[in-house]
Amino acid sequence: MDEFTVDLDRHGDIVVIRLNGELDLRTAPTLRDCLAVALSELDAPTVVVDASQLTFCDSSGVSVLLSGYGLARAAGGHLALSCVGGRLTRVLEVTGLISHFQIFPTTHEALAELR
Repeated sequence: MDEFTVDLDRHGDIVVIRLNGELDLRTAPTLRDCLAVALSELDAPTVVVDASQLTFCDSSGVSVLLSGYGLARAAGGHLALSCVGGRLTRVLEVTGLISHFQIFPTTHEALAELR
């Protein structure tokens, strides 16, 4: 079992949350807490969730991402995803949620576009 970690970095007015490991029922609260912090730090927050090191994501993880998306929009902000691949892409496609998120190939591209 992979240890799940999140790293939060500020890039000006954008918060980047880097996920590492398995995002599932056991670890989803960690991401939920991190999103709450990121979304409360700024007026109209912009958050990019970097999934480049995410090795697994189940419906619990997707639920937290969707909740964060809704909270960001309610605060007048934005939540985008970067480096999405593999299982997360498949889960988002199957659930029809892929259209809810702005998805960037890299975090660098997300930062450049969202500034």
